[in-house]
Amino acid sequence: MSVVELDVLIDRLLPQILADRELGDGRIFTRLHLNHLWALSCLHAGECFDEEILARQVANHLPPRVLMSREVGA
Repeated sequence: MSVVELDVLIDRLLPQILADRELGDGRIFTRLHLNHLWALSCLHAGECFDEEILARQVANHLPPRVLMSREVGA
């Protein structure tokens, strides 16, 4: 999967992940958010990719009001 395709997938799935109240309040992007985003991305893409690549890319897509947890950004 190319980085461009991954970016499109993140843009499509991230609002759904952040809105899921079972994962948190949507103000801090946590490891749990990342795990769910990775799983959904793999399902939508039809292939799995390295979760670290997703963690690096998602930082560029988070809304300004959402912080990234250290455990994800590390």
